Amino acid sequence: MEKLCRSLVLSIKLSIKKFITYKEDIFKMAETKKKGRLFDLPETKGAFQLKGIVSGMEKDTAFKEIKTRTGKPMRMLNFGTSYLDGETLYVNLQGMEQEKVSFSKRAEKKGEKAEVVKVPWADRFSYNREGFRLIGKNIGVKKKVDSEGKTVNDKKVLTDFDACKEVKENLKDGSSVFIRGNLDYSSFTDDKGNKRTSTKLVPNQISLCSEIDFNDDKFEKQNDFNQVIIFMGIEQEKDDNDKPTGRFIVLAKIVTYSNIEDVQFIIEDKVLANKFKKSLNPYNAIKVSGHMVSSTQTETVTTDDDDNWGEEDSMEKVSAPTKREFIITGAKGSSIDKELYTEENVTEAIAKIKNANKAEESFGSDSNDDWGSADGLDGSDEDEAWD
Repeated sequence: MEKLCRSLVLSIKLSIKKFITYKEDIFKMAETKKKGRLFDLPETKGAFQLKGIVSGMEKDTAFKEIKTRTGKPMRMLNFGTSYLDGETLYVNLQGMEQEKVSFSKRAEKKGEKAEVVKVPWADRFSYNREGFRLIGKNIGVKKKVDSEGKTVNDKKVLTDFDACKEVKENLKDGSSVFIRGNLDYSSFTDDKGNKRTSTKLVPNQISLCSEIDFNDDKFEKQNDFNQVIIFMGIEQEKDDNDKPTGRFIVLAKIVTYSNIEDVQFIIEDKVLANKFKKSLNPYNAIKVSGHMVSSTQTETVTTDDDDNWGEEDSMEKVSAPTKREFIITGAKGSSIDKELYTEENVTEAIAKIKNANKAEESFGSDSNDDWGSADGLDGSDEDEAWD
C-alpha cells in the first residue's frame, strides 16, 4: 500500500512538472512570435501588375480610420479597378502610425548594401538628407505642371498610413490607373467553422496613366501576376455533378512572413497541366505566372408578389460580390527548387505556428502591430513606372 501511495505521489509530481514545462514552452513561443519569425523558411514572394479604371471611391467602405487594439491610429483603403468592362479586381492598403520610418540611400558600388536610417515619425515629411529616400509607397494620383510646363503626375513616396489618405482625397471614380504591388495571403475561420484563405492585392505603386478605352482596338488588358509556390499536387476540377470541367486545380503552399497558407490556382491548358503533373513532386518550389480574373456571380430569383400582373418577374441578383481566380498560364522550369522546402521543414514550421497560436489564445498578442514586407513585380510601361 505504501509503495502504491509513493507511486501515485511520484506520478502526480511528474504530471505537474510536465504541465508547468508545457506552459513555460507555450509562453516562450508567444514571446518569440511577438519578437520575430517563428521559422526561417524563405517567403514565397508574389507580385502583380494591374491597369484599369477606378471604381468604388465614393463608397463608405473605400476609406476608414480606426484605432488598433494598442490605441494607434490606423487607415484602411479599398477600391476597385476594372481591367475589362464588367471585370473588377479590388485593391487593399492599410497602415498605421509608427514610432519611426526608414529612409534609404542607394549603394555607390555593386555588391554593397544600401544605407538605411531610422527617422522619428513626426519628421517623415521634413527629413531632407541628400541621397536618402523614404521607404514607402509610390503614389501619383493627381496632376501638376512641372518646370517645363508639362502636365505630369505629382509623384510622392509616402508611408502606408499617409498613402491611404492621399489616394482617398485625390483618386476619382473613372480615373485610369496603373497599379503594381504584392500578393498578400492570410486565412481565417468563417462562421461555419471552415478555414478560408484570403488573397489581397497590396499596392506598392498607384499612378494615373493615359485614358483607358476598353473598346479601342489597341487596348491590351493588364491583369498579370507571378508567384513562387510550393507545389503539393494537381487534380481535375469538377462541377456540382462531379463531372470534369476541363480545368485543373493546382494545390500549393505559400510561405508568408508569419504563416504557411494552403492556396489553390487554376490551369486551363491541359498540356501545361500534364507538364506540372509529370515534372513536379510535392514540396518542389516553382515560379508561376498568369492572370488574375474576376467575375460577378449571379443567380436567377423568381418573385411571387400579389402586385404582379400576368407572368412572374424574373430578376437577377448578386449571390456573391465577385469570384476571383488566379489562372496559371506559364512557369519557369529553371526556377524549380527541389531542396529548399521539404516535408520535414514545412511540417516543423507549421507545428511551431500552431503552438504559437495556442499561446496567443492563452496569453493574448499584439501581433496586429507587426508588419512584414515584400518585393514588387518587375517591368511596366516607361511612363507609368517610377525612376
